[in-house]
Amino acid sequence: MNTQHLTLKGKLIAFFHQSSDLYGSDRILLDLVASVQKAGGEAVVLLPDTGPLTEELAVRNIEFHTLPVLKLSRARLSLGGLFNLAREMLSALPNYDCLFGSRRVDMVHSNTIAVLGGALWAYRRRIPHLWHVHEIVEHPWLASWALPRLVNAMADRVVCTSHATSQWLLNVQPSLAGKMQVIWNGVHLPSPCDAGGTTQLHGKFRPAGARLAIGLVGRINRLKGHQMLMDAVDQLHDRGFHDFSLVFIGSPPPGQDIYLTQLEQRVARSPMRERIVMQGFTTNIWPAYAALDIVCVPSTEPESFGLVAAEAMAMGKPVIASRLGALTEVVVDGSTGITVTPRDTDALALALERLLCDDTLRESMGLAGRERIHTELSVERMTGYFKSTYAEMMTQKE
Repeated sequence: MNTQHLTLKGKLIAFFHQSSDLYGSDRILLDLVASVQKAGGEAVVLLPDTGPLTEELAVRNIEFHTLPVLKLSRARLSLGGLFNLAREMLSALPNYDCLFGSRRVDMVHSNTIAVLGGALWAYRRRIPHLWHVHEIVEHPWLASWALPRLVNAMADRVVCTSHATSQWLLNVQPSLAGKMQVIWNGVHLPSPCDAGGTTQLHGKFRPAGARLAIGLVGRINRLKGHQMLMDAVDQLHDRGFHDFSLVFIGSPPPGQDIYLTQLEQRVARSPMRERIVMQGFTTNIWPAYAALDIVCVPSTEPESFGLVAAEAMAMGKPVIASRLGALTEVVVDGSTGITVTPRDTDALALALERLLCDDTLRESMGLAGRERIHTELSVERMTGYFKSTYAEMMTQKE
């Protein structure tokens, strides 16, 4: 797509987002708002709080405000939770009116299905609304049933991060087909400068006796496969593989520290414990990827995209991923990595063994992954499609 001369000059797009972290959907938001500014438009971001994302927005001189965005969660799916949501709604919508005042908002972009404020405000003010769906929600049943119907009722355009995500929505609400498109997430190809600091991490990630480092990057929660990866590396250890380490990079979601506690307890019981590194969350992820040799994405539930897999490929690292959800759209089995049966510890261990034992295969898969990012999954490709969609929606309004 040729978007070199595409302009959004004079257009204001309000972005509603669920968090101020710097994980997958947060970094995608950062790229999108920067592209709007670069194309001559104006981006205003609404967030529930401050954090690493707001720090990045401030550095880039992008306007943001912290206001209730009516974030949906499991706790909301109760009588009391729905009552509190309705009560917050009564104050939130007037707050949005007050924030923008006489400024003309040309479009609203709701980034993730979990944020409701932008959808309601756009519907009330008759502003074109794009709902950017980053999730596949299978549980609880009520959410899986209700959310596609809500998206259908309140979005003029629905952009899904993958074909797997769009299929989930269509299975529940087939009438969404007429307003839906798939735009894969985009990833920057890191430069040598982005990997600055790798030398220090390279040593940290390889405790005594470790030649290679396997990493799992992402939130510590119930679905990323941390426990299964522990089982797989313990299996390798029992089979005599002792020259590698395991690195966990990330932290649990707010209020869900139980997952970190469970993982720490599991690590303490492992014969690998002296070669397991708990790195925690980091805002500068590229040096961490550069210091790893293999990246694992052993998700136990469908991923709506798999940004970690794409980022690892951008850094030239082979990826082992569950054959589940959109991960099969990102990782090309046998070329950029290896896909394995979900929740199959034996298959995961065998894939790890294959890559640990073959330096040439790791290198060739890493090179193929980086090339795939360049041709199919770049930020420029993603933002180009979005700018075209924005322009089309606003033209239709006029």
